[in-house]
Amino acid sequence: MLALHQHYQSATALSAQGRLPEAEMELRKVVSSCSQVFGKSHPDTLISRSDLAATLAGEGKYAEAEKENRAVLAIRKEVLGPEHPDTLLSRNNLAAALQELGKHAEAVREYRAVLTVRQRVLGAEHLETLDSRNNLATALNDQGHQAEAEKEHRAVLALRERLLGAEHPKTLASRNNLAAVLQEQERHPEAEKEHRTVLALRERVLGAKHPDVFLSCFNLALCLEAQSKPKEALACMRRAHDGFAKILGAAHPHTQFAAEAGRRIESELSR
Repeated sequence: MLALHQHYQSATALSAQGRLPEAEMELRKVVSSCSQVFGKSHPDTLISRSDLAATLAGEGKYAEAEKENRAVLAIRKEVLGPEHPDTLLSRNNLAAALQELGKHAEAVREYRAVLTVRQRVLGAEHLETLDSRNNLATALNDQGHQAEAEKEHRAVLALRERLLGAEHPKTLASRNNLAAVLQEQERHPEAEKEHRTVLALRERVLGAKHPDVFLSCFNLALCLEAQSKPKEALACMRRAHDGFAKILGAAHPHTQFAAEAGRRIESELSR
């Protein structure tokens, strides 16, 4: 039992440091031990499998994350019921993996189902309900429903600012997501203003080397590129790429997307 606890603590620490491949190895040991000691349906086994799925998603292994989330969801539905908070968390995590895999219609369907239950059980202003509204809005944006997505993001942003404060990471995530919707609608000056504000706040609140800072750099770079500002865009994209490479590794989708975008911007500058 002591070894099991140590493996889990190690996985948590590694994940916090962004060392996801090592965290995955530790979590696989925890899942195997929990399954043998407690059984496949035990809460500790399911928690460790859910954590493993989240780590796989963080590594960009979305197909594996989908498979793991589906397995955990099926057991939690049977053991805990369809409206238990852990079951809803599994549905939410499954939807996130589906979204990353481009299965937008299925992701929207799952997010809506979770949101409906959370609104009824937890209330409209519960933080988990707001998480669901935010997630649904991002999926709607990916599906091309920008007007609905913008409306949802603005509503969630207003509530998060009131409940959590203007500089809370989730409030900043809402501003980032709103900027993404504005960008999709080609409202680039508005989007750029939001991206710059979020980047500055994330640097101050989270630190210059936090993954969310590099995500803001990436988003700002795309916005600048769309406005024919290639020199500034390239500087932002290089910072995003170098940060992703160091934290997530060269093979992670974020790193590869940034590398591809950087090459594209360099090509524009050389014309």
